[in-house]
Amino acid sequence: MMLDLSLAICGALLSLMGFLYIYRGLFATIGLFRTKKFPPAKTLHRYAVVIAARNEEAVIGNLLSSIEKQDYPHEQITVFVAADNCNERTDPSRRTKGYALQFLFEKIRRDYGVGAFDAYILLDADNLLKSDYISRMNDAFDAGEQIVTSYRNTKNLDDNWISAGYALHWLRTARFENRARSLCGISTRIQGTGVLFSSALMQNGWNYTSLTEDRAFSADAVAHGVHISYQHEAQFYDEQPEDMRVALRQRLRWAKGHLQS
Repeated sequence: MMLDLSLAICGALLSLMGFLYIYRGLFATIGLFRTKKFPPAKTLHRYAVVIAARNEEAVIGNLLSSIEKQDYPHEQITVFVAADNCNERTDPSRRTKGYALQFLFEKIRRDYGVGAFDAYILLDADNLLKSDYISRMNDAFDAGEQIVTSYRNTKNLDDNWISAGYALHWLRTARFENRARSLCGISTRIQGTGVLFSSALMQNGWNYTSLTEDRAFSADAVAHGVHISYQHEAQFYDEQPEDMRVALRQRLRWAKGHLQS
């Protein structure tokens, strides 16, 4: 009797695993060929670009230059940078990116008011934007999306096998997950950077301070019925680790953050 029950359970688990593989294969096939498209925006919305930076003076100038080169009206863009744990903000007990963003949104609320901007675009200091990035994100926001993720490409694909591996990981995420999810109306995941979110979601400030603030933000949005969309036409470039020790530290930090969240 017990043997029959064990065999039945194993059979059910194998069937479930088979279904999940079929599901992922179907998504991968859809993502190869199609993704959700957004019509050209009718309104040029006002955006705040928020950047949390720590000891990144060597790269942040390139990001600011790429923002300056956007084909979007410059008067509709305001850039805010939190220089985390240096002269502007020093708090050794609260060193995560989430705390830096919390600090930044408190200052924006004090000096401008959260509602002074229609939405916020979150970037990392080592990112670079394609010249039409904000225009394409504006298309998605103008279509009614409250949270929009974008196409994460790689700056240093050919540096070595580690950066190339990361590049393939992000390519797989874009092609085989985000594109299909957006087309099927399923929320994608916020993944650290390259995300737009409505100012309406920041009325109570930024409250995601774990090591993986992106996962916490994603879970909170989905729990409250807020759809996380994907705009494949909005492309930015991100720098990937080239050293195994750096990559391992990053992965351990993510694993710890996932447990915290």
